[in-house]
Amino acid sequence: MESFKLDDKWSTEHTEAFITLKKALVSEPVLKSPQWNGTLFIITTDGCKEGFAAVVAQRFNVVLPNGKTVQRIHPVGFASKRTSTSE
Repeated sequence: MESFKLDDKWSTEHTEAFITLKKALVSEPVLKSPQWNGTLFIITTDGCKEGFAAVVAQRFNVVLPNGKTVQRIHPVGFASKRTSTSE
């Protein structure tokens, strides 16, 4: 099996795209600040031999354009980790 080095393929364009994606994932409306008023947190996890991840979310009241208020589940945090060979 051939060794693959990301440095050989990674360019300035890739770095700019990665930074743009990171900014989009941690800014509203993708990510909201948590409510510390007793609203329950919803934790969703997933994992495999390569790593694991979690999304922390809460229910938020959202006013629709027609004036109706509905509850929506919205992420307040993301976490992930690539596992090592010993894990």
